[in-house]
Amino acid sequence: MNRSGSLLVSHPRLPIGHPFRESVIYLYDEAPQATLGIILNYKSTFSVKDLCKSKGIMFNDGRPKVFKGGPVNEQALVMLHSTEWSSDHTHEAGSNYNISSDDKMFEKLASGDTPLFYRVFAGICTWGPGQLDMELKGKRPYRPENSWLLGQSNNDIVFGYEADEQYKRAVNLCSKQMIDQYF
Repeated sequence: MNRSGSLLVSHPRLPIGHPFRESVIYLYDEAPQATLGIILNYKSTFSVKDLCKSKGIMFNDGRPKVFKGGPVNEQALVMLHSTEWSSDHTHEAGSNYNISSDDKMFEKLASGDTPLFYRVFAGICTWGPGQLDMELKGKRPYRPENSWLLGQSNNDIVFGYEADEQYKRAVNLCSKQMIDQYF
């Protein structure tokens, strides 16, 4: 089962201090060697404007924030976005979105060439072969209360909310999807 395009939502009972507590992760690639995702709801302290400035690109809108995509390769910048838009290094990220990672994407944003929906992330999340399956099932060394909720993503959850509100709505969505499969 390929979970690309799915939401991975941290279990509500994860303890305080756990690095994935109240996280909403979008899984954008699943291959035999690794599963890749980005945390959707952890904001960083800097904006896309700050990033562009550091690259010598003039971007005037200070509203879009950069999100903390995960603890792996935190210097890597990726943009999850709607499929009508592309840049030099754009790849499919599930059936509804694309992911891009190159400096040209910032030049395009600065010139007003933007996707309908997008978010920029620093860092990613990765799981080795079989690791995510073990976490989802709560198998040793993982515990059931440290497992994940799994659900199908939608534009509203992925791009419509941030932080705590995004987490609450993602938990509700995954719960509803789980119950709906029995009726």
